[in-house]
Formats: sequence, structure tokens, C-alpha cells
Amino acid sequence: MTQLGHAPPPHYRRNFVLFLVDYVAFALAFAFVSVYSVMPAFVRELTDSEPVVGLIGTVHAAGWLLPQLGVAAAVAGRPRLKPIMLVASATGRSLFLVQALVIWGGLTRYPSPMLVVFFSCLALFTLLDGVATVIWFDLLARAIPLAGRGRLMGIGNILSGLFGIGAGVLVTRILESSSLVFPNNYALLFAIAGAIHIPAVIALSQLKEPEAEAETVADGEAKSSIGKMLGHLKTVWSKDANFRRLMGVRWLLRTIDLSYGFYILHAIDVIGLPQGFTGWFVSAERTGGIVGSLGLAWLNEKFGPRAVIWAGSLAALASPLLAVILHFTGGALPMLYLIVPFFFGVTNSSWLLGLFNYLMEMAPDGQRPIYIGLSNTLAGLLVPAPFLGGFILRYTSFPVLFVMSTVGAASGLALSLRLKCVGKEE
Repeated sequence: MTQLGHAPPPHYRRNFVLFLVDYVAFALAFAFVSVYSVMPAFVRELTDSEPVVGLIGTVHAAGWLLPQLGVAAAVAGRPRLKPIMLVASATGRSLFLVQALVIWGGLTRYPSPMLVVFFSCLALFTLLDGVATVIWFDLLARAIPLAGRGRLMGIGNILSGLFGIGAGVLVTRILESSSLVFPNNYALLFAIAGAIHIPAVIALSQLKEPEAEAETVADGEAKSSIGKMLGHLKTVWSKDANFRRLMGVRWLLRTIDLSYGFYILHAIDVIGLPQGFTGWFVSAERTGGIVGSLGLAWLNEKFGPRAVIWAGSLAALASPLLAVILHFTGGALPMLYLIVPFFFGVTNSSWLLGLFNYLMEMAPDGQRPIYIGLSNTLAGLLVPAPFLGGFILRYTSFPVLFVMSTVGAASGLALSLRLKCVGKEE
């Protein structure tokens, strides 16, 4: 590895490889049980209720996002965080194997109990993953210097994207296999995801946790108090117009979550694509993620995070707009539907490079943790969006749902043009 400019922390190379293994394995596991395609297709086999399908995205977002501020305060000041992360990770990720066993055991013959088990496992996994994620990032920051973290994320995104494309091909073959009919095909997908998580948890168990700084251990709880964090909300919101504008952009762009879980159902039920298209959906999304990571990284380097936000907003707008166009053209060129998940792969890769980096640049020195905490807490207001999208679809139509996402993304793009220049853009 190249020099990082300073002496690397103890066990740097070891921890770099172990973090990378976990990063890539986690992403690959979710390629087999994608929240945007595989899980909605599975739930649709059990129910015709669009709100229930939309509940997947809501449960996933709520379990992961909403508890994080509380978790950060609860673990602050503890000298050893790795054991907590391991228990949360191992317990949560084992639930994919539990799902596979339950499906193989025949519970899908009783859709309602199966749905209860599915959503219970999903909720518990995302809750535990939210706990583990807060600690994961803390350990990463202490074990890997800034330059190394950028390199790790870059390598991880490329590897997980490439492996994810291959996983999508395998998902297609499994779902189209004549010897693997429902529900055994989905049981196998959950089993593969659970198996891939095993080496990831082993890698986490082998991390060498750096010692926390004495000041952090002594004062961390006071610095990370939930009450103190929320106490800054009124001040920041009232005094920082650019922060309000950025949150408006984030809220408007996240209206695309109304439609995310329903593109695969639209492609299969309306456009007429086969069930195996779910796998191609995964591959297209991961391809978009690779292209987005490379292209947006260059854009960020040349023009800064504001330009990345603009590009990500355009990609967010493209997915529902194209879905509407394909709906009214009757799916004359059905494989063009792959462009829909391609663009939301690009969109997903823009969040960190765009909105997050912009927030880092605009936040005053010493207040970045406050801005991050407030931003993520306020973003939780849109957690119900996928569930709401299910109700919209149930009582209207696919075009209405996609047009609402299109209008929201277009409004977010328009508002993003009013964001101020920050950092090196100035």
C-alpha cells in the first residue's frame, strides 16, 4: 500500500483487509436479497397488498436510521465497542439463515404467518445493523486514517459492484430454474445471503480495536447526549438557511422512495418481463453503482460535492420518468427497463459523495457531528415513504406513483441549484 503521509496506526494493514472483507461481503449478501427487487418480488408471492410490499422499505429505513442517534449516545465513552458490534452483527445477520430455514420448512403455505416472520426478521436485522453501523464507523475512523478510508471505500465499491453484477446473473438463473420452484428458489437466495455474511462476521471478530483517546472516554457521553444534540436543532434550523435548503433537497429527492420497491413489480406485472428479470435488475443496479462511484468521484474532485448533488438529482429524476415513458409505450423495448435500476444505482452512489460531503464542507468547524446527527434525524421523517407509496399504488396506478416521484425529484433538483458554494468551490 502507498504511504498515507504519516505513520499508520498499529495493525493498519490487517484492519484494512478485514474492514474490506466485511464491506464487500455485506454488499454482496444484499445483492442476493435486494430490498429493491428480490424482497418485493418475494413478498408479492405472498400477498397482493401494495402497502405490505412498500412496508419493506419503511421497515428497512426505520430500523437502520432512527435508532442511530440514541445508539451513538448510549455507547459514547465506552472504552471497548467491538464486542457490542460483534453481538449485534452476528445476531442480526444470522436471521437470513433463519428466514431460509423457515421458508424451506413450508411456512409459505400460510402467507400471513410467513409475512409476520419475514418482517420481524427484517426489523430485528435492521435495528441490530443500526447498532453495529454506529460502532463500525467509529472503529473505522480510529483504525484507518482518512486517506486509507477513501481508498477502502473506493476499492470496496468497485469489488462489491463487480461481484454484485455476477450475483444478479445467478439470481436470474435461480428464479428461472425449473427445478427450483417457489418457495425453494427464494429460500436458496436467503441461504446464500446468510452464508456470505459468515466470513464477514469472522473478519469483524479479527479486527484489532484501537484504544479510544482518554478525552473521548471521559467526555464522550456528555458530548454525544441526545438531549444536547436535539437542543441544537432550533438554533441551527433558524440561523442556517443553507442547512434548511439542503434538508429540503434531501427530503424532495427521497420522494423517489415512494416508487423504489415497485419498479420490479411494474416490470413483471405490467411490462411483462419474466420473474428472472429480478436478477438482471440487481445487476443493472450494481452496474449503475460502479459507474456512479467512478464518475461522481471524478466530478467531486473537479467541481466539488454540489455538482455531485446535481448529477445525483438528475439520476434520481431519470428512474421514475423512464418508468412512466415505458408504461405508456407498452414496453415496446422492454429491456430498456434495465436503465431504471441503473439510474437508481447511480443515485445511491451519489448520497455519500454529494449530500454527505457537502454537509461536511458547509458545517462550521467543531459542529460537524451536530450537523450530521440533525441531518440524519430529520431525514427519518421520510421513513414512511415506501409504505405510503404502497397505498398510493393501491388506490391509483403505477403512472400516478411514478409521476409523484418524478415531480419530487425534479423539485429537489431545482432546489439544489440554489445551494451555496462551499469549501474549495468558493
